[in-house]
Amino acid sequence: MRGPLLVVMTLAVLWAPRASAQTEEREALRRRLAADRVRVQFLTNEEASVLAGLEALEKGIRDKQKRVAELGDEIVTLDKRVAELTDRIVQNQARLGDLRERFGKRAAAMLRLRRARLTRLLRRIADPNEVRRSRDRFDFVKGFDLALIRGMLDATAADRKLRFELTEKKAAAEETRVSLETAVEEARDLSAEREALLVAIRKERVGAARLARELKDAAKRLDAYMGRVLGSGPQPEPLAGGFAAQRGHLPWPVVGRLEVPFGKKVDPESDMVLISKGIDIRAAQSSPVRAVFEGKVAFAGSREGFGNVLVLEHGGYYSLYAHLESFAVQVGQAVLPQQLVGYVGDSGSTKGAYLYFELRQGRAPVDPMHWLAP
Repeated sequence: MRGPLLVVMTLAVLWAPRASAQTEEREALRRRLAADRVRVQFLTNEEASVLAGLEALEKGIRDKQKRVAELGDEIVTLDKRVAELTDRIVQNQARLGDLRERFGKRAAAMLRLRRARLTRLLRRIADPNEVRRSRDRFDFVKGFDLALIRGMLDATAADRKLRFELTEKKAAAEETRVSLETAVEEARDLSAEREALLVAIRKERVGAARLARELKDAAKRLDAYMGRVLGSGPQPEPLAGGFAAQRGHLPWPVVGRLEVPFGKKVDPESDMVLISKGIDIRAAQSSPVRAVFEGKVAFAGSREGFGNVLVLEHGGYYSLYAHLESFAVQVGQAVLPQQLVGYVGDSGSTKGAYLYFELRQGRAPVDPMHWLAP
């Protein structure tokens, strides 16, 4: 049953007219690629919008900072003007004090010259015109002093009013300046948040674009192998130089179709992007699985999610075969190139019988398609 007849049955199963998992994978990739194109465009638009908002915000900050500087100059000017008025008021008050003292002395002297004595004094002047001029002089001196005092009082009151108005203007300017400085700080905080958002959007856009490219490459790789049965022809003999020399020359571990390539893939059911560290090869149940190169069995057992797993060690390189039906070798056993090591099964599988195949250089997974013969 596991001879030529099995190969014929395997090919018959692989070529059977059905909705293949390859098609499902390809459709899932197509849907995800379309969604990612929309997402990249959306993120590009968001980036442009945030960038425009940042530019407007920065212009607003510059305008506010300019106004803050202007208000600072205005406050300095108002301070100087208030200081000048304060000096004038002090000077006026000193002059008023002097005038009051002088006027007080004159008033006291006038009181001492009682009316009768002043009349007798005026009568001694023979010339009537001189009497009139003397009276005029007294009236002039009295009126001049009164006018001067009134003028000084009016000037002092005007200066005080102006100083009060300037003080109010200074307080208003100071309040506006503080308000603008607060607005500038808030705008700077908002600008920092927008810049962080811009960095996040750009990072996500670059990531989405990179993912779209990777998925597009995966779709191309899948398309290149669509409909092809791999491993059915003559397999290459090993080259000299150990495992590292076999790149692009390894035989296929089983006859089947490439269903899931290495790297990014899209789950057909959830459309979630997953990472495959190996490849899925759709093959018929009980198909023979063969070692891709000489080595030693490092592990043969069960692993959750992978079913029956076989690991071969090839001198720093490892090959892994999962979802096996059964093993044909034991741990520690040496194997030859293309030696039968197990059979395809569906252990641990959610999608029927297939072989999960993985290659590792040390602990790092490598793309098997770069190592297997075309």
